Amino acid sequence: MPRLLIGLISSCLLLLVSGCVGSQPKTVRVPVIVAPEVPPHLVEPLPAPSRAEMTHNRDLLQLLADYESLRRRANADRAAVVEILSNDVGVE
Repeated sequence: MPRLLIGLISSCLLLLVSGCVGSQPKTVRVPVIVAPEVPPHLVEPLPAPSRAEMTHNRDLLQLLADYESLRRRANADRAAVVEILSNDVGVE
């Protein structure tokens, strides 16, 4: 009787152990943060417009127009950076 009991227990243990042999180890997916690349020309500082000589109001108005053009370019660069950063959110 003890041999029969030992035989049954060992066969049950063998079946239990052999059931785990075919399983694959599970891999854990770790999220990786990837920062989008922003082109360097969009983040470089813009040089200030300069006028060597201010003799007329026309020169002052031209300088003001140059600054307005520079402001628009800077805002366009900012908008491009925002678009790049918002489009890359959630992309794998």
